[in-house]
Amino acid sequence: MSRVLIGVDAGTSNLKAAAYDLDGDEVEISTIENPVENPESGWQEQNMTTNWKKTATVISGVVDDLDDEDEVLGIGITGQGDGCWLIDEEGDPVRDAILWSDGRASDIVDEWVEDGRADTIREVTGTDVFPGVTLPIIQWLHENEPEVLDEADTVFYCKDWLKYKLTGERTMDYSDATLPFLDVEAMEYSDEVLELTDAEGIEEMLPRLEAPTNVIGEVTAEAAVETGLPEGTPVISGTFDIPACAVGSGAVRPGESSSIVGTTSLNQTVLTEAPDELHGRGFTLAVDEGFYLRSMASMAGTPNIDWSYDNIANHREYADVEEEIKDVPVGSDGLLYHPYLSTSGERHPFLKTSARAQFIGLSPEHSQKHLMRAIYEGVALAMKDSFEHIDVESDRVMISGGGSRSEFWCQMFADCLDAPIVLPGGDELGAKGVALMVGVALGEYDDLEDAVDQTVTYGDRFEPNAENVPKYDEWYSFYRESYEMMFDVWDERMDTLKRLREKQATAPTP
Repeated sequence: MSRVLIGVDAGTSNLKAAAYDLDGDEVEISTIENPVENPESGWQEQNMTTNWKKTATVISGVVDDLDDEDEVLGIGITGQGDGCWLIDEEGDPVRDAILWSDGRASDIVDEWVEDGRADTIREVTGTDVFPGVTLPIIQWLHENEPEVLDEADTVFYCKDWLKYKLTGERTMDYSDATLPFLDVEAMEYSDEVLELTDAEGIEEMLPRLEAPTNVIGEVTAEAAVETGLPEGTPVISGTFDIPACAVGSGAVRPGESSSIVGTTSLNQTVLTEAPDELHGRGFTLAVDEGFYLRSMASMAGTPNIDWSYDNIANHREYADVEEEIKDVPVGSDGLLYHPYLSTSGERHPFLKTSARAQFIGLSPEHSQKHLMRAIYEGVALAMKDSFEHIDVESDRVMISGGGSRSEFWCQMFADCLDAPIVLPGGDELGAKGVALMVGVALGEYDDLEDAVDQTVTYGDRFEPNAENVPKYDEWYSFYRESYEMMFDVWDERMDTLKRLREKQATAPTP
């Protein structure tokens, strides 16, 4: 017999549920795809009812596979943040959810940047606004779909909608509320921020705030039928996926950091209070009293490596390439790579949608191995750039995601950051993180630190190479100076490309 905690991670493209015993070992897991709809170019939506039905399916997949004598102690849900999930007074969705990755509010954000409203949001919440944040989406709805707001009674985030379906309770936690409703120091909704939009009555649409380890309700009879969970199972407030992954990786003490090196590079450090001064764009996430995360989500992630193996390394094996480039000196013999390969440019620690990837310093002496080494270094330098702007010295960095599978790269991260790199055990760190919060809420652990100490295991640890650290510091200085000098060049490139395309479109057919 096992006493288990269930954590659900409602991601943008996949939904996962996992059961953990009190030692933190994964007992069962269930996953299902969660496709995104694109009704118009730049729009990203999901049907809220379908989202719940699929969540119920993955939960029941875990519950059904548990042994009959296993006891489910409680459940927590984490998931994608930002976006706009609206329900009416009866609890039904008023439209499909608009996701964090949606771009329809871009012009509104640009306007707020120009007129100072974005600065006000940054000062109050500690977080920079972008098109996928709830408030500019609400402004867009006010201008384009006012009937939706007239019908809406409550504004949710993804996990809050799913918790509502489990319990009938309308709540929001601090971490989601930070984007962008929360006064990050007072830990309560900010009237000043709510007044920045033309839409009226938003303050009445915000549900009650609950700390992440608070029990907010119990599984209803109806939800029990849909999920297989016992009626009355406790449900906690939880957090969205970024803080949940930090907890699941073991980063809960001040000075501990975590990085997820995947499609994006998510870097964050635990703080005991909100920072007095913000350096660079990013999130200041209030998790609980005395627990904040300063986070930056760079677009410079593993797609750079994927592209390089497809187009430069000719699909060779990773191990073979890394063995070949490990002896190339720091700085790739003068070849620098800026890893801004995304068509969205870069968003953290600086915002530049025109930013693009580039090599600097290419000469006939450089070969394929120099190009490959420079690309690995470019992503590592982008990670360092995030932590330099977070401006807190990291005691250690827990690393996960696809990039963590490369020992060569992990050592480079350690040298570049001048901090130990540690690999936490397990794969579903978000689900595990919120499951540990359930354990704290129910008194199975004293607090999150105790939960981590009892359940999180670690694999390889990479210590900084003292000879390489000052070299990367020097190379990073050039990396940062050179990308800052490119801001106007990137903009001019976009303008020039636009003019070229206009001329090509109007050129007479030969």
